[in-house]
Amino acid sequence: MNLTGDGMYDVAVVGLGPAGRALASRGAAAGLRVLAIDPAPDVRWRRTLCLWADELPAWLDADVLAHTVRNPALYAPERAVIDRTYAVLDNDRLWDALPLGDGATVERQALSDSEVAGLTLRAHRVVDCRGALGPGDHGPLQTAYGIVLGAGSASPALRGDPAVFMDWRTDHDDDEVGPSFLYAIPLGHDRVLLEETCLAGRDAPGTRPLRERLRSRLIRRGVSAAAVDDPLAVEEVRIPLLPPGREYADPRVTAFGTAGGHGHAATGYSVAASLGAVPGAVNALVTGYPLPRPRARTTTALHHAGLRALLGAEDATLHGLFDAFGRIDERRQRWFLGGTGPSYQVASSMWQMWTRMPARERAGMIAAVARGTRR
Repeated sequence: MNLTGDGMYDVAVVGLGPAGRALASRGAAAGLRVLAIDPAPDVRWRRTLCLWADELPAWLDADVLAHTVRNPALYAPERAVIDRTYAVLDNDRLWDALPLGDGATVERQALSDSEVAGLTLRAHRVVDCRGALGPGDHGPLQTAYGIVLGAGSASPALRGDPAVFMDWRTDHDDDEVGPSFLYAIPLGHDRVLLEETCLAGRDAPGTRPLRERLRSRLIRRGVSAAAVDDPLAVEEVRIPLLPPGREYADPRVTAFGTAGGHGHAATGYSVAASLGAVPGAVNALVTGYPLPRPRARTTTALHHAGLRALLGAEDATLHGLFDAFGRIDERRQRWFLGGTGPSYQVASSMWQMWTRMPARERAGMIAAVARGTRR
């Protein structure tokens, strides 16, 4: 259906990652005439996508989850438990839950920023969903290198925990990469993802140093070197922590998903926030209103302050920060990790973490926020 009857598309969605495909699918289902553009629209997503199970949007069925695990552990370096269920998305089921259908025309091409803006000649609204990867990638990044092993081979790395959300212990051979943590998550079907992650860095470590650190850490814990060197799969992660800052003069052109600021600047998470924002974005497109903001400006500012702390903190300060996170109440943990909550919730969680940090680490945190660019 064309809402204006003038032969133009109601909306052009550029980029068919999870956010873009969801927006195009739900927009078409709502009666919009959708033009969906992506250089590889038939290529399914390969990267592991995760969220907290309670953040799965109500408009998606729970069968899009491949696996869930209760009470993942956190080490910073003392052990804490996050009283929550962590979930791994089934990429194929999520894809199938987002059909484009007859209401969408799909075109295979990569567009420049000027070409995206030029789509106003074909569509009344244009939504840029190309992600946060900007030219040159000069902003802060989260990087990771991971391997997938069988559950039996991975067992020594977990040491009895059902999953490990963050493990900041330094049981590895090198001290040159800077702070990183082990992320160990069962994927279901007797497979476990073991990943070495740099949470935030301006000159974030690349594949080789993270791979070497992961290898030394796993072998020290008793994982077979043969299993580490011949994994079932390999995963490399490079996540910009800030949107690319593309500026469009025409108000009919806007951005959504990580391109539109739905990513969490201090954690890198974006899938839950992007998918959760789809119904509101579709309603705005149908009614002619601007797309809703990802979150309040004050919340964004607090997330950015958290990112500055991560970029500037010494190892001991980071450990103190996440040790404090492990000791705040479950509700405030949820508020801190959430991508869309009001600013008072984020501020409350950050304050409670602050009060649980030793005085020395508080001083380090103040210096880190002021410095903000060490890594």
